[in-house]
Amino acid sequence: MRPGLVGNKGEPALAERSGAFVRIRLSRAAQQLFQFGREETPGEAWRGRLFESFLLIYAVYWAWEWGLFIAQIPAVVVPQGIARELDISFLMGGRLGLANAAIITLCALSALFKRGARLSLPLLVALLHLQYVARHSLGKVAHGSQYVGIGLLMLAVAAWCMPSPGARRRFTLGATQFFMGAGYMCAALSKLIAKGPSWADGQHLWLWIGEKSVDQLSNLGHAELNALQRLCLEHRWLATAFLAGGLLTELSGFLLWSPKTRAGATLALIGLHLGVFWTMDILFDTYIYQLLLVGLPWPRWIDGARGRWLNGQRASAAT
Repeated sequence: MRPGLVGNKGEPALAERSGAFVRIRLSRAAQQLFQFGREETPGEAWRGRLFESFLLIYAVYWAWEWGLFIAQIPAVVVPQGIARELDISFLMGGRLGLANAAIITLCALSALFKRGARLSLPLLVALLHLQYVARHSLGKVAHGSQYVGIGLLMLAVAAWCMPSPGARRRFTLGATQFFMGAGYMCAALSKLIAKGPSWADGQHLWLWIGEKSVDQLSNLGHAELNALQRLCLEHRWLATAFLAGGLLTELSGFLLWSPKTRAGATLALIGLHLGVFWTMDILFDTYIYQLLLVGLPWPRWIDGARGRWLNGQRASAAT
């Protein structure tokens, strides 16, 4: 046999070690996110139910808000997402968007009261996505609902794949934490791919502040900058620091995947959104609410408070 046709004897062992390393890392990451092997605490169950309710309430809210808007749109201008493959013009300019919202509401109530969730949740996700692409068929796409949509999709997957209510809650929460962290990282990477480190140049923030001032002028008839915006326009280094800090915060989205770093990453990301609001008048309030729910250690706080209350009750009974 000619030399070179057989690989080095060390290659299979190296590939095996590499595969084992990847499997171990994935297993550890899954354990950190889901922790299926541990019994669910009352605090975890409470947070899980609250998060499910949060997702379903927002689904109903947006279904009706978008349905009312769809009724005013006579035609599809720019097809978005699935609308590029599916003709959704039948929804436009009539009451079908409101009928769709009514069906979504019934699906949400079914899931909320644990009646037929295996069927109602996938139907809710499909109909809400249809409502979303119809609402944004004018061309401008809002980003405030994406993470709620991810949470709803994970809730639907959990209803089919997880064997118990506790496992469903853990899967929904852990998978949402994973995709939220990945979403922030991808947002930062897309900026770096487009412009490189120069994306953080303070002059870009000047441009965005100017554009938002034009929007404010057209909506209100006047434009007024706040103190932070004026400081950023006066000091390029400060504007650059804001953009660089925001970029680094987005890049740290993977810290949402670990319980040890999740709370700190959550507070940093909330700070990022508040900074965007104060400098560019863009408020992703739903992102902030969802971060507060999925990122802070509510189960530990609830279980701690519950334990102290139970100890107090026992002490009172003993006396």
